[in-house]
Amino acid sequence: MGSTLHNQGTATILSGGATDDFTTVHYLAAAGSNREIGRALAAAAESVHGDTARPHPADPVIEGVRRRWFAAHYPAHAERAAGAADHFGLAADDHRWTVDWLNTYDLPAGCSVAFYPGTGTDDGHGRLARNFDFPTATLGEILGGEHRPGERPLGADIWVSELRPEAGYASVTVGIMDVMGAMDGINEAGLSVALLADNETPDPEPTGSPRVGLAEHQVVRYLLDTCATVAEAREAMLMAKHYYFFTPCHYLVADRAGAAFVWEHSPRRNQELTVPPPDPGTGRLACTNHLLHRWPDPSRLPSEEGPTGTAALTYHRWTVLDQALRTGGTVSRSDIDRHFSSVRFTAPVEGARTFWHGLYDLDEGSVELTFYQRDEGGESRYSAPARFVAGGRGAAADEPALAMGGRSS
Repeated sequence: MGSTLHNQGTATILSGGATDDFTTVHYLAAAGSNREIGRALAAAAESVHGDTARPHPADPVIEGVRRRWFAAHYPAHAERAAGAADHFGLAADDHRWTVDWLNTYDLPAGCSVAFYPGTGTDDGHGRLARNFDFPTATLGEILGGEHRPGERPLGADIWVSELRPEAGYASVTVGIMDVMGAMDGINEAGLSVALLADNETPDPEPTGSPRVGLAEHQVVRYLLDTCATVAEAREAMLMAKHYYFFTPCHYLVADRAGAAFVWEHSPRRNQELTVPPPDPGTGRLACTNHLLHRWPDPSRLPSEEGPTGTAALTYHRWTVLDQALRTGGTVSRSDIDRHFSSVRFTAPVEGARTFWHGLYDLDEGSVELTFYQRDEGGESRYSAPARFVAGGRGAAADEPALAMGGRSS
């Protein structure tokens, strides 16, 4: 199957989807103008999610300003939104509808991410590793109700999108809940970005609906579409207007040259901060679900008690990774795998799973992904790896979707 750019708007099942599988991984490749890509994204989202992916009513004033902001600061997204409007038969200037939100629900995610510059790896390639952790519950269960018949868990549908716009950077992204957004990804310039929930901001005030600027999951695509380096990404983040639809987040950003930072807001959202690697000598940087700028001294991290959840054990997970990164010496692929296996959410943990593990190679502009499928015999089972190259041909073996049981969604 590979990168079926001639079949835009048709999603392929890359992994899972069987009766006993918890997750279904959908794969979409699209190329051309950003408006054509927007049409393809909307068609794919509707083909899988039906009416839930269709445009939702909007406040015309807010929606009008949203689109003006995107046109001025993120024109690629504005064009993709126009393409989505085309697919749904709406005029591009009809502000009664939100057309760029191709999702069903949104929920905070707990994750672990680390950057390993090429100066400290055995093959000289910089790598960003990511565990994406998420609740296994349905929306009804999370809201305090019961599992309704036929209701799918919120994280059951994962999207891998491979975009090659005529203008801008080709990218590969992974995400849930919004086909036009992303949780992590890489572009052909070797910039990689990963989103993590901020579990420390007090009294969050989520908007619950789209507002002007960038929501959490839109930040990842924004940086991958517009930036090639960490320096460009930092300026782009400073230029942007930020809000959070559901939960405040922070981001680890790394580039091919070996630079990296974590972008955070202060707990009251009045300051924008960048946290560099703690040891300039290694350049390595770990991030989980607490604000790094609040805890510069690892010995003063709070103790953790209480039930396990996706943003739980954030201090423990960070300490495990930080200690592994501070050991110095050359790091191999197997070392990185071992570091991240030690902080996964797997059976018999209740209420959460690591839904995917991604290993990004910044020198190649590639990612290797494995996906949670099901629990079996008291163990969590994961898919075979699938490898994709931004701007290149996706590959797990030679044909990723076919090698992993690919078929139309």
